[in-house]
Amino acid sequence: MEQYDYSQYANIPLSALNHGIRVALSRYLTPRRSVPVTSADPQADGRLPDWTGLAELLGFEYQDIENFECKHDPGPVIELLKAYTICRGNSVSKLLEAVKTLERYDVLDDMRFRNGIVRDVTDYNRRQQQQDEVQMYDPIRPLQVPEVTTCSDLHRTDHRANETRIVTTDDVDSFRSGESHQVTYDAFISYDYSDVAFVKQMIKALESDEYKLKLCIDARDLLPGSATYPVTAHLIENRCRRIIIILTPKFLESPACDFQTRFAHSLSPGSRSKKLIPILIKPCLIPAILRHITICDHTKQDLQEWFWERLAKALQAPLDLGPEDYSDEKSLSNLFCPEAPSESGSSIASGPSSASASSSASSGASSSASSGARSSQTKSSNLSSLNSSSGSSSTSNSTRGMKVSHC
Repeated sequence: MEQYDYSQYANIPLSALNHGIRVALSRYLTPRRSVPVTSADPQADGRLPDWTGLAELLGFEYQDIENFECKHDPGPVIELLKAYTICRGNSVSKLLEAVKTLERYDVLDDMRFRNGIVRDVTDYNRRQQQQDEVQMYDPIRPLQVPEVTTCSDLHRTDHRANETRIVTTDDVDSFRSGESHQVTYDAFISYDYSDVAFVKQMIKALESDEYKLKLCIDARDLLPGSATYPVTAHLIENRCRRIIIILTPKFLESPACDFQTRFAHSLSPGSRSKKLIPILIKPCLIPAILRHITICDHTKQDLQEWFWERLAKALQAPLDLGPEDYSDEKSLSNLFCPEAPSESGSSIASGPSSASASSSASSGASSSASSGARSSQTKSSNLSSLNSSSGSSSTSNSTRGMKVSHC
């Protein structure tokens, strides 16, 4: 029968029905019936045409029906509809079809009930339309199109991330252009986010055409989603020639800034490679590990005309000149390490061998001249002891010279 066709409600969830319809249905189905339904439909035949039969048709078991019956307030039908609403895929059409299967046409023919169903469904459709319009014109919520939601690299099946291979926006551009090398930077900027205005001023000055330096700014260059400390340590150690530390009171309170400073200092203890460049932009207490390093003071107004030039030259300076360029250290070592000993010195250094030679010569002379044997042996032993002492002295001096030369 067309008047009992509810297919138009197949896509309307049961949550669209308001409390009034549920109360009206409860008023009809709560009274218990003792005569079961006699029908050719096996789904309806033998079921009681009350709320218990409806619960069985909707898929609830005996224990569930017993629990519904214990709910005197608000009633078993309200509890039944509440439980059925929670289940996904249950629509208004399924509920009305179950009522029709129980041959409860008295409920379906009630004009208030029918009009209430139409009213609730209409209100639900209007709310859905308004929600769709809000989502369509909401600038914050992007439209989910295949170009956005689909992975841009479909041929890849390995989605494991290398946290140190691609960590900056420049790495992504380099990877997409086909280049295999990692991007390096002249300096990593360690700063507190309250001083980002000075950082932008630094970018404008140092990355200009005059100096053409490349800075690494975490808020600008680092990719979201990566581990902060490991990535920062990798950049400071392997891909940034220097680290600029912007000193302010807020900087001293930042744990991340403290980690970056200590890590960079461990790579260059005593500032031997001049890797750390502190910049003071607000008066604050200088950390102990930076007090031995020359600070670039931006707080002095009369020195600001030379500030950017000094900072740019410090970043452009080479980190290590190489051992051949340390001529001062060579001349200093020459003061303490004399040149190789001369021939006379080498003869002195070979004291033990000469002593043994003179001893053998004196023993030969004593065998040829038997009359002066005792006197010759006495002279030979004195000469041998003298040469031995001089030889050991020269040996210790040469050893001391070697130790100085290796320092």
